[in-house]
Amino acid sequence: MEGLSIIIPVFNKIETTRKCIDSIRGQNEGEAYEIIIVDNGSTDETEQVCRGGFKTRPYHEQITCIRNPENLGVSKALNIGAGAARYNMLCFMHNDVFVLQKNWTAAIYKFINETKNAGVVGLYGAKTMRRDGSFRGKSIVHAKKDSPSIRKPFERVAVVDGLLMAAHKQAFEKMRGFCDGFIMHFYDKDFSMRAYRDGLSNYVLNIPFEHAASTTRSQLVQDDAIRDEAQENFMQVWNIYLPVDVSTWQDRVSYAVKRK
Repeated sequence: MEGLSIIIPVFNKIETTRKCIDSIRGQNEGEAYEIIIVDNGSTDETEQVCRGGFKTRPYHEQITCIRNPENLGVSKALNIGAGAARYNMLCFMHNDVFVLQKNWTAAIYKFINETKNAGVVGLYGAKTMRRDGSFRGKSIVHAKKDSPSIRKPFERVAVVDGLLMAAHKQAFEKMRGFCDGFIMHFYDKDFSMRAYRDGLSNYVLNIPFEHAASTTRSQLVQDDAIRDEAQENFMQVWNIYLPVDVSTWQDRVSYAVKRK
């Protein structure tokens, strides 16, 4: 079925989730999409609001809510949401991301549908990933409101950040979804690398957005330890492929000019 299934894992922060849903609805009136909320054992009002189907809002018909009894991590939540999707295009996003373009669901669907060998498509990524799995530096590509680094309609990248990632359901199934071993960090890089390994191309689109600074992750204890362990596991899995660089010669000239 043609359309976009938007899968949003949440843990508390119900008001952020409401704002995210409001934003999606306001920007995509009349488009073919659905919203799947995967509640990872929230302890605030999220469960009650989801159980009510967001009936206080006019858009409850398009929302599916799935409740996990405990926090299973981002990767498992995304895979659970994908299993409930009814459209042929999947979009995974954080609840603190607000996309600021009209009909962006249709734009993402159209790009993936019309781009041969499209792997993972998103709004933030990098053309170069270093040997340690990081992608800080001049190769970062994004369309952040007020400070975009992208100028073209789209750019090919090595990896896409998990704040918003989209892929065709066939590609997602071929890559066997997200790896449960990456609970909340490096799941996006692992997913991007599997697309890259399978000969697919990853892209960042020039679609403006705002990101409210990881409101869910800030609630979790021992986040640094979790990240460090995930980074070590990622490097063990992908060591033979790292570093990865899809920069063009024009990109390299641009990087050299910026260093002067």
